[in-house]
Amino acid sequence: MSEKDGKSSKKKLFAVLEILKKYSDDEHPMKAHEIIEKLSSEYDLAAERKSIYRDVETLQDMGVDIMKSGREGFYLAARSFEIAEIRMLNDAILGASFITPSKTKVLSHKLTQELSVHQAKQIETQMYYDNRIKFDNEQILYIVDQLHTAIAAGKKVKFKYYRKRIVNNRVRRTYTREHCISPYALIWSDDNYYLVGNYAKYDNLSHYRLDRMEQLSITDEPSRSFEEVSKYRGSFDAGDYVTHTFRMYSGEETEIDLICSNDILEKIIDKFGDGAHYMNCENDTFRVRTTGYMSEGLVDWLMMYSSRCYIKAPDELRERVIRRAAEIVEKQSEMV
Repeated sequence: MSEKDGKSSKKKLFAVLEILKKYSDDEHPMKAHEIIEKLSSEYDLAAERKSIYRDVETLQDMGVDIMKSGREGFYLAARSFEIAEIRMLNDAILGASFITPSKTKVLSHKLTQELSVHQAKQIETQMYYDNRIKFDNEQILYIVDQLHTAIAAGKKVKFKYYRKRIVNNRVRRTYTREHCISPYALIWSDDNYYLVGNYAKYDNLSHYRLDRMEQLSITDEPSRSFEEVSKYRGSFDAGDYVTHTFRMYSGEETEIDLICSNDILEKIIDKFGDGAHYMNCENDTFRVRTTGYMSEGLVDWLMMYSSRCYIKAPDELRERVIRRAAEIVEKQSEMV
């Protein structure tokens, strides 16, 4: 076999695999003549029926899971993702507000390419793009990539950060000073993507939403060790950090002791996990002891369950919730 014939044979083998991946599944097997037609129309390759059988056998010998469906033909039986997995990933992309509408469509399309065209059609008919709140920062994927690189390299990053305000009855961006941050982790929480890091002026952790960053660059300056500004040693435990952070507000870590109504047990477990200390109490209540960061985010979170949750400790937290409740009553009374 000449070198040219060898390259052509390899190209055809690859093309057969791609055709089966794109057009076949257990409900849509492909006969040899259908594969030959796709080879001709999409790859400009000629083939005979017997060579298709040989190619399929070669792919099977290489470990590709191709099945024969009686006289109906061949189909790719195993893929990188199952339909349910693609569906879940697509729903996550659609629901992520920090992914722009254009990037949402691109990523969704890439995912559905892992399925056959028939399977992809089933998913795409159930996907809706138009009525979801999405942000418009098209730099988001670049920012994620740069932050990942900076964290791995142990380098600080610089970026412009903006907030929004109303000017002349319209929402406008207003930029804060340039930030220079030691980055430690990327966290997806409350449908937003955050950078957790340290601003050198302070000895604590701070959070920044990725969709509000622009003009991000990696500096040559080494990052400050997270061990200097957090309880973590050896590696930054992003999972633990999310568990003890409320609404992505930072603060001093404190012991929290709550007595809660049994009807919010699932909500409490969802937040603190099974690792917190739980005890049964009287009157359809339970007690939970854990740790969290004292912050306005913690107060906000507790306010959602204020009538079904008593704060035993710390006293400062209970007093802050009481003050917040009084402020709410006063404000609502003023507006009447």
